[in-house]
Amino acid sequence: MNQALHIFKKDVGHLRYNIGITLLAAAVFCFMRNPVILPAAWWFLIPKVIHEEPLPGTRQFWRTRPYEWKSLLGAKSLFVVTFVNLPLLLADALIVHAEGFSVLQEWAGLLWTQVLLISAIILPIAAFSAMTSGLIEMLTLTLFLILGFLAWIFISPLVHSGYNWMELEWIKTYVLVAQVAAAATVILLWQYARRNTFATRMVAAAAALLVPFSSALFPWPAAFALQAQLSPRRIDASFFRITLDWDRKWLGRIYASGQDEMTADLPLRFSGLPAGTEVKLNGLTMTLDAPDGKTWIVKQPPPSSFDMEEGIPSLRAVIGRESYMKLRGQPLQIRGTLYFTLYGNKRSTFLPLNGIRIPVKGIGVCSGGARFLRCASAFRQQSDSVGLQIMEDSRTGPKATTEKSSFVASYSPFPADLNIDPLYPLFSPRLGKIFEVRVDTFDTLAHLQRNFEINNVRLDDFAGSHSSSH
Repeated sequence: MNQALHIFKKDVGHLRYNIGITLLAAAVFCFMRNPVILPAAWWFLIPKVIHEEPLPGTRQFWRTRPYEWKSLLGAKSLFVVTFVNLPLLLADALIVHAEGFSVLQEWAGLLWTQVLLISAIILPIAAFSAMTSGLIEMLTLTLFLILGFLAWIFISPLVHSGYNWMELEWIKTYVLVAQVAAAATVILLWQYARRNTFATRMVAAAAALLVPFSSALFPWPAAFALQAQLSPRRIDASFFRITLDWDRKWLGRIYASGQDEMTADLPLRFSGLPAGTEVKLNGLTMTLDAPDGKTWIVKQPPPSSFDMEEGIPSLRAVIGRESYMKLRGQPLQIRGTLYFTLYGNKRSTFLPLNGIRIPVKGIGVCSGGARFLRCASAFRQQSDSVGLQIMEDSRTGPKATTEKSSFVASYSPFPADLNIDPLYPLFSPRLGKIFEVRVDTFDTLAHLQRNFEINNVRLDDFAGSHSSSH
């Protein structure tokens, strides 16, 4: 312990200017809330403290001193906690307090943000620093990582069309963060204990190749099944009925979506919902069965296999043009699985239009004025089922409008998401003067899935129906 404190004090003295820049960046972050300032400062500070005693090679002067590797690693860890973790913790507390949140009530988000910071940012930076002997090597490695990341952003939508999992994106993120943190921990411990730079660089190279492709091995339906296990309640989905909405047949349409592809949007009707609940579609898988026994599997991933128009959900099937020409006049059977979320326990809160922030359960804090609405949640989006009932001025006089929030929330059960900025704002400027605002929020009751069959569907019945109604 004494040796670790001795190394810590030495590092503080050597790096006092870098520490000052990092603390200044934390102060600026409190006012500007720029999510780039702090990570940039950390990128310089963490490598600098680790490179005080570089690990690659065998001729460093520090190795002539009787340093225990555990004391050395402990000193570096104490330095990072003191000058990276604690300044962010303080900055987050000041920001959420200034926004009208209680810091004591948001303690879980404050602490979980630190867990994510360590796992997703600090450990990887420290691991790369431990494998390099100076800032030039670190800069070169960072450049390769940036190029690799940009290449992955470009390639991933081409090889994995379900790249964005919407509300379930947190599962993919946590799987990736867990792998990155595990690999970084192995590299750090191995490098400090054995100083085997070649071996740790091989581990880093293997992780860099395997981690980006891991999400393809974890399919979206499996992620939703995991989410269902985390549901607040257990609800029987057999009450839920799914049919085509023939009364709104005009919303259906079939159109060319590519040179050799056709897309069919068929409006759905749901029945059997418990009173006082609302449903939100999350995904859909399905197959088309022809009378001759042939089956066409609709291959687009669940998050993109349905559409919403005028509040009416539609199943979306993308099939080849040749297959469509064979199927269009035949009575088809549609079989599939619908993944959805059930909401209930509606609460309504009227906002004072004097700019004063008030707590709104399910969102965070909200305020309103003559021509604006503003809400914010701390550390994560609390709900994705928020309705706004607004009475505002128009050319013909006061008019009531109903709006749904446009943000995509996370279904994560954890108190914070991976984000440097602790606030998630929702701001809506209004053209007309506002007279009254009511915010409606719902609790998430359960994440459910329901198998369904729809018989005698002819695609020709929907061809041209959309265009003929307009």
